[in-house]
Amino acid sequence: MREFIYKGVLISFVYFMAINSLFAASTDEVKQNIINQAKSMGVEPAIVLSIAKTESGFRQDIKSAGGHIGVFQLSPATAKNMGYNPYDLDDNIKAGITYYKSMYKMFGSMELAVAAYNSGPVAIQRNNNTIPHHSKHFVHRIMNDYKQYKSAGL
Repeated sequence: MREFIYKGVLISFVYFMAINSLFAASTDEVKQNIINQAKSMGVEPAIVLSIAKTESGFRQDIKSAGGHIGVFQLSPATAKNMGYNPYDLDDNIKAGITYYKSMYKMFGSMELAVAAYNSGPVAIQRNNNTIPHHSKHFVHRIMNDYKQYKSAGL
């Protein structure tokens, strides 16, 4: 059985997921949390809302076949390297926004930052700082949602 420390308490993964799902935040609560965190971190809410919508549909209980977790579909290693717990909703949101912000800072464009969020920064660099073919659909989808959120006033 997998165990880990959560807020100073050793608990089993199964128990954590069962308890976590009982108290799952609503989609509106998750969206508002993302908006608040984005504003406090100096990131446009519309872009990170778009990423979260595509990655998980704003659901924290989602886990991909590749092991990515939560609203922003973070790998446990990436989240841990940034000092966050991807199983915790607030940490997942902060880590997702932090990661996007670091990709934006690295590449200087929203589209490349989104592509790097999807494929990793090395894939963008290997592709001569252009969007790799396998990320084009992801980027297109995010940017369409971004435009809709912006037109809605976010």
